[in-house]
Amino acid sequence: MTSFRRSQSTASGIWSDFSKRSPSLAVLNPDIKLLHEINPKEGPASIENLERKLAYHSPVDIDDTFALAYEFLQKESLAKYNEIETLKAQEQTKDVKERIDELLVEAEKFNPEVLYNAEHFGSHNLDKSQPVYRQLLKEKWQALDLMVLMQRLEQLAVIPDTLPTLVPEVDVKVKFPHNTKSEFSSWVTPGEILPAFAVAKPPTILIQEFDRVDKDQLYTVLIVNPDTPDLPSNSFSTSLQYGLANVPLNNVNNTIDTKLLLKYGDSYTFKEYSPLVPEKNAQNQRACLWVFRQSSPLEITEVGEEMFDIRDFAEKHSLNPVGAHVWRQHFDRSVNEVRTEYGMGKGRVFHRVREVQPVTK
Repeated sequence: MTSFRRSQSTASGIWSDFSKRSPSLAVLNPDIKLLHEINPKEGPASIENLERKLAYHSPVDIDDTFALAYEFLQKESLAKYNEIETLKAQEQTKDVKERIDELLVEAEKFNPEVLYNAEHFGSHNLDKSQPVYRQLLKEKWQALDLMVLMQRLEQLAVIPDTLPTLVPEVDVKVKFPHNTKSEFSSWVTPGEILPAFAVAKPPTILIQEFDRVDKDQLYTVLIVNPDTPDLPSNSFSTSLQYGLANVPLNNVNNTIDTKLLLKYGDSYTFKEYSPLVPEKNAQNQRACLWVFRQSSPLEITEVGEEMFDIRDFAEKHSLNPVGAHVWRQHFDRSVNEVRTEYGMGKGRVFHRVREVQPVTK
């Protein structure tokens, strides 16, 4: 990104005033001199190649042009903040709050420092209480991660094998931080095949809301396995692997992790985590994670693990599905060890059985 020399006007504009704006809207790394003069012999910091640096020539009047554009955008932003101040003096109804959030996005969406933060820093570093960061994260999510998720859910038939459809409203991320190798401890790509040891402990689940959450929203999280062998029917059934309910989250505190579960896990967990342990020669199994918004606190009685009807459960408790995730597993060398850890006993080994078929004319 091109830098420019700070003029007196840019130094005193709305984007340099943090008396009413959050400090998180400034560049998060103080070593980054985003709005300062470029050394014409070195070029922008974004140019790392030495040959390109030596060949760099600053465009004519680029500093003055950039400064003029920056000043114009600041004036536009100031007008938005003035309108915000007027709205804050009114009764804070839902419509007024939503309009304030819209204006806060419009006031900051062209701020080079905000855009730099959103582009170069991970979402965990951004202040999600700021509407502009939530909007930029939403745009990035819609541009790639949402499309990948829906492709996997439909390609792997998570929809409609578990629930009939989904219109995602939140970004759901999953990782298993008990692993020591980064390839298994980082965020899981939807549809990824993971070994049994990598999912042996409960996952960390991030639920990112993009709209304002004034007070904690309650969520239910289910992990189901729709590929449990059902030998009597020569088919498959759905088993419940993990069940959480009444989990309060908001825009900033949006993660279900070990710290939260150690403190409040007993009050949230109605089905303890049980990892998928596919048996030998069985097909791939899908771990389907669903996130539901609750309209009110739930009282959930004992829920059976086997033959679990997720559609009936969601309808019974008036749950609204807003996000999902999926990973896959098959039998591997670590399955038996995980089965032993959870006291599951020895697994079965499936074989192909050839049957005598009648000769037809």
